[in-house]
Amino acid sequence: MHKKFESNILKNQLFSKKDSLLLAISGGIDSVVLAHLLKKAGFNFSLAHCNFKLRGKDSDADEAFCKALAKDLDVKFYVQAFDVETHCKENKVSVQMAARELRYGWFNDLIKKNKLNFLVTAHHANDVVETIFINLLRGTGIKGLKGIPEKKGNIVRPLLHFTKEEINAFAKKEKISHRADKSNLETKYERNLLRLEVVPKLKKLHPNLEQTFLNNVANFKEEAEIVNKFVTEKTKQLVAKKGVQIVIDKLKLKKEKHLQTLLHHILEPFGFNLSQINDIRTNLVENGETGKLFFTSSFTLTIDRELIILKPSSDKASEPIQLNSLNDLKTSRFIKLSEIKEFKSIQNNELVIEKNKLIFPLTIRQKKTGDKFRPFGMKGFKLISDFLKDQKLNAFEKENCRLLENGNGDIIWVMGHRSDDRYKIETKKNNLLKLTLVE
Repeated sequence: MHKKFESNILKNQLFSKKDSLLLAISGGIDSVVLAHLLKKAGFNFSLAHCNFKLRGKDSDADEAFCKALAKDLDVKFYVQAFDVETHCKENKVSVQMAARELRYGWFNDLIKKNKLNFLVTAHHANDVVETIFINLLRGTGIKGLKGIPEKKGNIVRPLLHFTKEEINAFAKKEKISHRADKSNLETKYERNLLRLEVVPKLKKLHPNLEQTFLNNVANFKEEAEIVNKFVTEKTKQLVAKKGVQIVIDKLKLKKEKHLQTLLHHILEPFGFNLSQINDIRTNLVENGETGKLFFTSSFTLTIDRELIILKPSSDKASEPIQLNSLNDLKTSRFIKLSEIKEFKSIQNNELVIEKNKLIFPLTIRQKKTGDKFRPFGMKGFKLISDFLKDQKLNAFEKENCRLLENGNGDIIWVMGHRSDDRYKIETKKNNLLKLTLVE
């Protein structure tokens, strides 16, 4: 196993003896065997152990074992205790997800602080099999069939070509002691059920199950490269960036033969799950309602008439901005103010108003339910929401539309769209201000 281990690292250029490695050590057989292999091969590494305090005395015994192992191997040892339950409550995630977020956050901090090159983990061939099964059961594309990468960024997994049987046999032969985590025997966890009951039955039918999956992974990686090349080219044709927004040509996308695949590859990086992507596809195919919204933790998507639009989500709408004087108006980040001697014509993003009609404080704010004004050229009042609908604005444009409210409560200007007829100019010369909307 020693020779195969070193040969694989050299062949695939995973790391070298000049690199400084950080090994995630749990005390279990996989990570302990990996520590011994690294030591025997002469690599420069440290051990990092997470104590999640979830198993009482057993958790503390794991920590003590790992500390002793570091001393025996004469390597540096890092340890950190975590409050997993608090993290779960604050971030509304499962225990497994909380543990993952906490440990990888800490590992990254250690790597940066100590200027280390790679994080090394003890994932092996059986983990690849289980991961592919889990991805299939939850729903996946070709990306999910690629299993676990041997090297991605600064994370390296040098045991992926070894089976659990090989690791157990090596530990027995070398008389390597380790800790056993009793929770790994609880079949209430999806991965444990696969590991303890499903995979052993499949191995009776296919004794070389792990190697077959590794061979499949190699094939899937090549095929994924072909798919990614196709998708990248299509994405360039369909997707564009407009300020902070991402816009997708809805009409072109609907004509694509591989609509589902393209949607998945375009939207998945923004956090949209398979169920949401299926709903979006159904909306496109069946010409569903426009303006429908879909949310992830960091993005909001709306389906407009001709575009699919994504924008970063904000925790709350922009707060109102109060302008107490002309000087405040001049320094506003939304408005450029200038005095003009004579009115000639204006653009859509401009408002010309007589100075004496401004009543301070002015307020720049987003629309509220029931807001109304008298659109320029009309005799009657109109709800702002109806006006914006008539302008055929998409959901984000409606949301981002700001109003300029006079000190007496009148809405002077639906900014960038229409002024109020009550504030139309009565003289074409002198005492005029021009407000230009700054995007």
